[in-house]
Amino acid sequence: MNKQFIGWLSIALLIVLFVSGCSGERAETIVIPAQEENNIENHNSHPFLVKKIYPLPAVDKLFGWSSTNSIIGIFKKEEVAKRVPDYLHTLAFPYETPEMLQAWHQYTFNLLVSPDGKKMVEIMMSSTSNKGIINLISVQDGSKKEIATIDYNKLMYVQGGAWSNNSRYICYLVLAAKKKQPAEVHLFDTDTGSLKTYPLKEIENESPTAISISDNGDNLLLTILPNSKRDSSIIMGTITDNGINLQSEKLRTLGEPTWLNNNQFVFLGPENTLYEYDQRNGELSALLEKVTSFKFSPDRKKIAYFLYDRDTVYAGKLQGRNILFQEPVYHGIVPFDLFWSPDGNNLLIHGQKQSSPAEGSLTQIVPNNDSAYIVAF
Repeated sequence: MNKQFIGWLSIALLIVLFVSGCSGERAETIVIPAQEENNIENHNSHPFLVKKIYPLPAVDKLFGWSSTNSIIGIFKKEEVAKRVPDYLHTLAFPYETPEMLQAWHQYTFNLLVSPDGKKMVEIMMSSTSNKGIINLISVQDGSKKEIATIDYNKLMYVQGGAWSNNSRYICYLVLAAKKKQPAEVHLFDTDTGSLKTYPLKEIENESPTAISISDNGDNLLLTILPNSKRDSSIIMGTITDNGINLQSEKLRTLGEPTWLNNNQFVFLGPENTLYEYDQRNGELSALLEKVTSFKFSPDRKKIAYFLYDRDTVYAGKLQGRNILFQEPVYHGIVPFDLFWSPDGNNLLIHGQKQSSPAEGSLTQIVPNNDSAYIVAF
């Protein structure tokens, strides 16, 4: 009897265990491989690990990104399908075959692609009259809208041109050949479709060469050409209902400034030092030294830059008033164009390659050997 009871009890226990195992929730343990842990750690400590470098077809001119994986440029004739020159092209991932976007007008002398890659501003001369024409172009469908015309018979001409970082405003200078006639700032709002004109009466004796506008459309920076062998300078201004108020303070610069936000901007100062300036309190902070060129990502968190005593492009992260990581991402080129993709995950580099120097000699630039690459992070 006891043996029979024990037998039935054993069977009952097995059934209970089987049912509970099938119907009950089971806790699962997921083990992350050591390699994956190392990859996460490496990404955090080295955010600019290069995944791949894409060499591009031979280019004549690059204008920027039309999306996170497509660029806009003019490519050399031998690289273009159908052998058609003088066309604006897009080059999409994997960056091998250019596709025609639109005809490149022979009288176009400047093209500005918005930071988000959705719009372009074309500055050109009319083929039928002595006028300058500024067009707003949609990258997606090629539709054009005329922003303004400049009458060259009045000895006026367009200088510079820049987008705000949020791709809302486009600004440019209209200069007069006669010194007594003041220059003008033209500011176009793509949201409202309105164009406003502001005379620069306070700097009639100065020679502005470039302009930069903040995201709110209220603050501007003018780059002024020196009258002697001194460095160029930056003049800060504020746009009001009554016009533009310019500050008397000038900052010496070796190039055009870049807005970080509506109140702070960076610029390349004397002795190739990269500075940040805060308009709210006038504080000037040094970020990097020995810089010859730089470009910030659209979110203003990443920077690509080139040092004058190196042949390497570096990338870093802006945190506060510090550039962190400062990692080399491409070696052997002197860049004259740097473009971050809209998402900041790719860097477009266009420049001249350098030869390998003999021991003890300076690095030499190879004549007529310009190349372009996309560095993917």
